Amino acid sequence: MKNRAMLLCIKNNIATIEEYARKTGVSPSRAESILKEEVVLTQDEIKANCSLFGVSADYFLALIEA
Repeated sequence: MKNRAMLLCIKNNIATIEEYARKTGVSPSRAESILKEEVVLTQDEIKANCSLFGVSADYFLALIEA
């Protein structure tokens, strides 16, 4: 599923998959799949990312531009 997780990690100095996983409450393997846009995200994962990065779901899911 298209998302801006990788871009937002870079902008927020989240340097490792493990750090991203810890901050979003998912396993490292799930985090890697999210960053590679290989999975469909759950509502909870979308909410966790929006909260972590301070963005809307539409922005996180690349439905709108900033």
